[in-house]
Amino acid sequence: KFQLLGIGVIVVNAISLNDVAKETRPILIFFIVIGSVIFLISFFGCCGAIKESSCLTWLYAIFLLIILVLTCVLAFVYVRNTDEQQLARTELNSAWDKQKNGTDAMGIYQANFKCCGVNGPDDYKKANITIPQSCNLSENSSTTVSHSVYPEGCLNKVIDVYEQAFHFVRVFAWIMVAIEGAAFVCATILGINFNNEARRSRY
Repeated sequence: KFQLLGIGVIVVNAISLNDVAKETRPILIFFIVIGSVIFLISFFGCCGAIKESSCLTWLYAIFLLIILVLTCVLAFVYVRNTDEQQLARTELNSAWDKQKNGTDAMGIYQANFKCCGVNGPDDYKKANITIPQSCNLSENSSTTVSHSVYPEGCLNKVIDVYEQAFHFVRVFAWIMVAIEGAAFVCATILGINFNNEARRSRY
C-alpha cells in the first residue's frame, strides 16, 4: 500500500508540474522526490515483514521518520508561510515588464483568464501601449463595442488560482503527514514485536 502511495505522489505531482508557475514548481518537485523515496524504501518494509527481520523493519521505520520530518518541514515552514498574493503580483509584474518591452508576455494570462492588463485595460493606456488581441472579448459576446475588451485585470484572477493551488498543496501535505505518521507507528510496533520474538526464541 505504501508503494502505491509513492507512485500516486509521483504521478499527481508530475502531471501538475507543467500547469503551475515557476515559483510553485519546487514544492511539486519536492513531493516527487518524497514519492520516489517512499516507493524505494517501501521495499525495506516489505522485506522486513516477509522475513520478519527486525533490522530491516527498524531501518524502514527510520527512513519513514526522516521523510515524516521533511514533509512536516514543508507543510509548516515552506507551504504555510508562502504568500500567494505576493507570488501572483511578482509573476504578473514580471510579465508586465516584458509586455512593455515589446514581448506579449501577458497574452497567455489574458487569453486563459479572460482579463486585460494587471489591474485592468487602463494599464495599457497609462503605459501608451496598444491593447493586444488577447484582451478582446469573444465576437459572440453581447457586450457593446465601447467595452470590447475584458474589463477586469488579471491580478485577482491569478491570485485566486494561486490560493486554490496552495490550498490543494496544503491539504495534500497534511494527508502525507498523516499517512507517513501512521506508517511509522505501524513499522515501530512491528519492529518491537520482532525484537520481542527474537528475545523469546533465545530462551
